Amino acid sequence: MNPDVSQLPPLENDLKRVFGSNATIAPLTSTERLGRRVAGIDLTEPLTPSQAALLVALVDWHRIVSFPTQDTHGFSVGHLEQVANHFGAPLPHPHNYANYVGHAAGDLLELHPIEERTSTLVDQAFPGSIMSLDGADSPAVYIVTNLVGSGPTVEPEVRGGQHWHTDIEFEPAPLSTSLFYVQRTPTTRNSSRGTWVDNPPREPGFYHPDSSATLSELREALPLNAETAYADTAAAFAALPEQERRMLEKVMVRRRLRVTDGGWMVPLVYTNPRSGVRSLHSPVWASRGRRVAPVEVDGMGSDESRRFLDRLEEHCLQPEFRYDHVHTPGDVTIWNNFATLHTAPPSKPIVNHPDDARLLYRISCKGDPSYELPRSDTDKWIAANISPPYRTPPQIPRVKHHGR
Repeated sequence: MNPDVSQLPPLENDLKRVFGSNATIAPLTSTERLGRRVAGIDLTEPLTPSQAALLVALVDWHRIVSFPTQDTHGFSVGHLEQVANHFGAPLPHPHNYANYVGHAAGDLLELHPIEERTSTLVDQAFPGSIMSLDGADSPAVYIVTNLVGSGPTVEPEVRGGQHWHTDIEFEPAPLSTSLFYVQRTPTTRNSSRGTWVDNPPREPGFYHPDSSATLSELREALPLNAETAYADTAAAFAALPEQERRMLEKVMVRRRLRVTDGGWMVPLVYTNPRSGVRSLHSPVWASRGRRVAPVEVDGMGSDESRRFLDRLEEHCLQPEFRYDHVHTPGDVTIWNNFATLHTAPPSKPIVNHPDDARLLYRISCKGDPSYELPRSDTDKWIAANISPPYRTPPQIPRVKHHGR
């Protein structure tokens, strides 16, 4: 039987015992179902095995956990990578490499030269006002920002949000966990709605044209102040009738990146090996238009697969399973990719004032948690699952310079 996601183990009782009397925990939402904010913890300090195990359990059960005001501790991007290693093996991001595509064909992999790195381009947007943080040049760090190409003399742009998705689920070992550290968020509210931006119309083909009007409306109910939108697929699964849950547990789907890829069959329902909580692992790719190969349900054709998965997506995106996370500078936020969907919001990808700046650092992980560091992943496992092969070096930058 699926564990009732409202009946949680006494993790809150363990928090003060493991982290001390200053540690507190509170719900992120009024329903108390999805997400927790954990304060009074300094993530610059190395975690003990019991502390790491508790943080992993919090993310297992609550799906999203946010740790505020880490900047008051001198938090750096190196500290983020240190924490990430407890949740899985950090995955290097293709954006950081000058010849990632060529590497797949056998070329020697090379990082971008320093003058072309995102951190350098961020520093050039508003010199003296915003600088990227130390540790941002790690291959495992993806800088999420609108500062590249921005500056005082450019014309601002507005772009719609992304598809609802989980990250890199088309590989045999999908991402388990992602982490954000927030340096800057936009503070302007100049749109017609009094928000940072309006939601621009989609270009044709962004989603499948035969998607229902209800599903289309739910997909476009996006936050407009640079929040990250989440949907809780564990709670959504638990809310289904028992007979339907049993049917879905037998469903296999083919995931792939391109239509020409063979892909592989995987269960639609994911069971967390530590908590036992079951979730729908991103049943949304059947309608992602022309950009990504659609998921196919075993035994169904493409149209039937799309209708089947669209119905599940519509269920997952209902308001009772949704949460729009407000990013605050200094926060670290960790989320479970197996039990949530998310999407980036409508945004200004090019800005001409620092008040419009969005600057976050993301690290994503694969594999099992490790309560002690360094991780003990074998070379064989790294070669098979981390592309290009990467391990966090023993000494990573953990000193914050004066980024603003």
